[in-house]
Amino acid sequence: MADSGHAEVVDSDTMDDDEVEAEEEPLAPRGSWLSGRALIRMAIAGLVLVVGVVFLVSYVQDSDTSTPSDSSAAAGFARDMIDHHAQGVNMASIIEGRTQDADVRQVATDIVLTQTNQMGQMQGWLNLWGLDIGRSGQPMQWMQGHAAEHQLSGLTSADTHVDANGLMPGMATQAQINQLSSLPAKQADILFLQLMIKHHEGGISMAKAVIDLTDQKVVAGLAENIIESQQREITLMQSMLKERGASAS
Repeated sequence: MADSGHAEVVDSDTMDDDEVEAEEEPLAPRGSWLSGRALIRMAIAGLVLVVGVVFLVSYVQDSDTSTPSDSSAAAGFARDMIDHHAQGVNMASIIEGRTQDADVRQVATDIVLTQTNQMGQMQGWLNLWGLDIGRSGQPMQWMQGHAAEHQLSGLTSADTHVDANGLMPGMATQAQINQLSSLPAKQADILFLQLMIKHHEGGISMAKAVIDLTDQKVVAGLAENIIESQQREITLMQSMLKERGASAS
């Protein structure tokens, strides 16, 4: 009987502990709205943290070089490419809102997202370097000032100077941009692809030049990324034009 009584006491204590644990750690209902929001917030916070860490690590790795001067190729490239990208984002945004072609819309969306992100990176550099985002002189001076001293990846004079309209390589005129809004949708799609191919080609020439002219690793790294991604998009857009019975010019 003593053994039996002892067994009952042990069982009772065990059940009490289980009940306490159940009360202290209640299970959240599955699929609850609150838990879903929490997961989304955690995911966003994690993404922001990863992007921030990558940027800081890249910049720290480049800390063995001196801070670029106001007249440096790195600063000039960042300022000019911000403006160059801004026009690309503008054209892509116009066509993204007008096109009825899913493939054209996807290309436009990718350009908006990619180039907006890269503009943010370059603005971040200028802030870290203590330099103004806006330039004080004319575009492309950072290329012209060093062109005689370097072989700029086989680039021509047209690749290193503004054109007769004062535009950087590959940039569209205001009249051409206006056409993206006024032409019938299918014609606007074709014009967008043609203009963006030229725009990318101009951006690639600027990226090639800065790789030859800068000792800033983060700048050269982004330039290499621009060359690779925009060349890939040029190939895609050329194929899209051919499918639509149009040429790149």
